[in-house]
Amino acid sequence: MWASVLRILGYILGIIGGVSLIWAVILRLSSGPAGTTLAGLTASSIAEFSQICLVFSIAFGVGAILETIGKKKT
Repeated sequence: MWASVLRILGYILGIIGGVSLIWAVILRLSSGPAGTTLAGLTASSIAEFSQICLVFSIAFGVGAILETIGKKKT
């Protein structure tokens, strides 16, 4: 049961991380000398948020794999 929950959380965080990474790249490319902010967030802060989302997505994916391996051994 927990493997499916971890897999779903991994997919959700992967999608959020990917979208925010694209958002950060667009903001970084469109920034002028003063920098561009969107909703009060700079491109670097959005990129850091996407990194955290993608790391958690990988961790949940590995957790789901280990959960299914643990079920097969018992």
